[in-house]
Amino acid sequence: MISKAKSCPGGTALFHYVVNEEKGYELLRNGLSGVTPKELYSDMAIMQNQNLKCKNNTISIVLSPTIEDSSRMSNDQLKELTKGFLKEMNLDPKLNQFIAFVHTEKDHKHLHILLNRVKSDGKLINDSFISKKAQEAAHKMASEYGWSSAKDIKETKERERKESTKEVRSIIKKAHYLVLKAKPKNLITYQKEMAKYGIQVLPTINKQGNIQGYRFIHDASGTNLKASEVDRNLKLNKLFSSENEITRNSNNLNKEYVINDYSLNTSVLKSIINQLAFIGGESQDENLRQKKSRKRKSLRR
Repeated sequence: MISKAKSCPGGTALFHYVVNEEKGYELLRNGLSGVTPKELYSDMAIMQNQNLKCKNNTISIVLSPTIEDSSRMSNDQLKELTKGFLKEMNLDPKLNQFIAFVHTEKDHKHLHILLNRVKSDGKLINDSFISKKAQEAAHKMASEYGWSSAKDIKETKERERKESTKEVRSIIKKAHYLVLKAKPKNLITYQKEMAKYGIQVLPTINKQGNIQGYRFIHDASGTNLKASEVDRNLKLNKLFSSENEITRNSNNLNKEYVINDYSLNTSVLKSIINQLAFIGGESQDENLRQKKSRKRKSLRR
């Protein structure tokens, strides 16, 4: 469930947008009389006129459950959600003027709440950090009823992103190892061979025309990683070096020519392959961790 809340100027336009029978239906109200948007706004404006200094005299709230959750929610649950959410926001559904309207014109039901920020004594409801409070209140209500919250969805997506990135890193390292074993003669050859595995290798060129780093793009997933993010032992800057520093630094050369000028440094190839050390598709680091784990288990026995 996603929640948004903000203080804003009231007005008939806002009420016409929210209280619209073509979009949905009224769920709940308190302290307001009237049928049309204009009548409802006029009734709320009576109390708001007690504090004419306040411009943002209306609190607008949107509660948007997931499509799956909203399809299971009854009106009674939506009413409980509204009351519970307002209480979590330190708002009183029995004292504060508000109207809650359900919109059903989109793929899933979502709830709009228009609440009078001006209280009966003319004082204002504190709206400090109201957006953050709304997110926290929505998360708590979702947890209470077993619904999905924005926080849960974000955490799930982050876990999936990390797992996907981990898999892509492994794919890039394996392709890199296989290409290096064939000893590509220069960077262009290396790029073409990596492309066969669906991986783009893009040098980062500075203003002086020198390559200062590399990025890998995995075509299938669109994942874009710096070489150091894939593995610090790739060391492409050492692996591909220019045999002609003067030509490489010439401002008259275009980037394509600069890249072509980078040839394989065979003197460091072997050490880099050993550092990567893929054995059966696994890195030495992984093998080392497994060995240490087995050793600890053996000692515990």
